[in-house]
Amino acid sequence: YRINPFIGCMHRIMLIGENGVGRRSLVHALGFAPPAGLCPLAVEYAGPFVLPPAEFMENRRFYRALITSAMECRILVFVQDATRATSAFPPGFARTFNQRVLGLITKPDSPKANTARAGRFLASAGLQTIHTVNILEGADSAAMQAFAAELQLLPNS
Repeated sequence: YRINPFIGCMHRIMLIGENGVGRRSLVHALGFAPPAGLCPLAVEYAGPFVLPPAEFMENRRFYRALITSAMECRILVFVQDATRATSAFPPGFARTFNQRVLGLITKPDSPKANTARAGRFLASAGLQTIHTVNILEGADSAAMQAFAAELQLLPNS
C-alpha cells in the first residue's frame, strides 16, 4: 500500500512509549525514516510522526514536556511491548490529553510475549482502541494496514 502524501502538519501522530518498545521500527516499517542516532534527547520528527524521547515517559519529571509536545498532534499512540512485565503508563494517563489516544502492542510473536497483560496495561491507562502488530512482518501485513488505516495514513481513509 502507499502512504498518503497529503498529510499536513496538523495531522501529526505522536508515538509514546518506553525505550526499546519499537517506536522507531514502526515508523521505519510505515515508510518513514526517523533521524539517525542511538538515544535522542530531543523530540524527533519523521514524516507525520513525532517521537519524543523515551525519558519523557519514563520519568514523571518530564510529563510536562510530553504534554506540551503532544499539543501539536492530532493522534497519540501509547506503545506497549508485549514482553515487558511492567508498564510506564500510569492508570488513567490517557485522560491527561485532549487528543484521540490509541494503544499499540508490539512484539506479540516473542516467546516471552503476553499480549493479554499488555492489553490490561493499556486499558488501565484509559485506552479503548488497542491494536496488536508485529513490526517485523512489515507494512504489508493485515494488522499493520488496519493500524495505518486507523491513523488515517492511507489514501481515502
